[in-house]
Amino acid sequence: MSKENQGFSEAFNLSRRHAVLGMTGLASGVFFGRLFATPAQAAVGGELQVMAWEGYDLTNELAAWREANGVTVTSTSIAVQDDVQTKFIAGNPPPIDLAEYNQAYSDLYIKTMKIVKPIDASKVPNYNPDNLFDVFYNKPTWFSDGQLWGAPYLWGFNTILYNPAATEAPKSYTDLLDPKFKGKIAIMDDTVSTWPVAARVAGLGDKYPLLTKDELGAAFTELTKYRDQARLIALNQGDLVNFMVSGEVIAVLCADPSILNQTVDQGVTLEMAIPKEGPVLWVDAWFLPISADNVETAQAFMNEALSPEVQAKVAMAVVQAPVSKKAVALMDEKSQKRIDYSQIDAMFAAGLPGIPPLESDGTHATYDDWIQAWQGFKAGM
Repeated sequence: MSKENQGFSEAFNLSRRHAVLGMTGLASGVFFGRLFATPAQAAVGGELQVMAWEGYDLTNELAAWREANGVTVTSTSIAVQDDVQTKFIAGNPPPIDLAEYNQAYSDLYIKTMKIVKPIDASKVPNYNPDNLFDVFYNKPTWFSDGQLWGAPYLWGFNTILYNPAATEAPKSYTDLLDPKFKGKIAIMDDTVSTWPVAARVAGLGDKYPLLTKDELGAAFTELTKYRDQARLIALNQGDLVNFMVSGEVIAVLCADPSILNQTVDQGVTLEMAIPKEGPVLWVDAWFLPISADNVETAQAFMNEALSPEVQAKVAMAVVQAPVSKKAVALMDEKSQKRIDYSQIDAMFAAGLPGIPPLESDGTHATYDDWIQAWQGFKAGM
């Protein structure tokens, strides 16, 4: 994480694939208003400023497109989702042309912070019902008030990862409480995936993110059992990869499968386990920040990102799933079989996890309550 974001994250540390601004600032409207829009560049080409998760910026997949269109990309990595919105707290945000958001932050970015400008769908023709699975086309998370605000381009789930050379596949999160895992599991510093799991292991999964304060306490009491088993709370994927390659960690409570390729490169093969309580679904989307000034190129980038060929390549590269149904046939057999795409509607039927309420409704724990509980949880490590 960059130094400029370190202080922010100490107070409001959210992770990915995941965070929001300090609730006091949001409630008071301190950060709203202004956020100018700069004049847009009229043609495809030139420099494109991109913020993306590490490995998700399509450096390899769009190399030919960049060369053909004279596009130079300057990419900034996202370590945690709050890296993105931190850029817009100040009154003079940088001219970021393209960035990613996890589906849980759509309302925050679009309606509350107002840092997203609408996409001209005519400039993103690959965003169409023939190319995309229905669950991603014109759904409220990305399309509202007659406007397209985000172009979903990858999805997947955070789940248990384990080393099959050291243990059998866990069938439940609770399997990780077995004494044999003492000091050999890791927890990601990733609230978007870990908070729903905290609710699930406490038997409150169906209520998340609307838990009372008492239920929030119960969830973290249960999650503490896993912390007591853990070797570390991993701050980033690099830390997690190092500990799993060394053998110090043999299972992760809930992690991004994209590390599977990274460990293989270092001689260690990991596997995914789908616990009976279910993995945590997520969808990432590209969006146009309000300060974008190379809009035409940003939208052309989005369009290429949604082409079946690029979708297949990036999904295989980061061990995730495409939003393009046409991409599935272009992936290798292992990637095709990782997910049963015929069941995609059923997978998304329960909806995608959101975030706890920003303001108190007198009943449910607020986002700030969750942040405080999470910070206390980590402090006890």
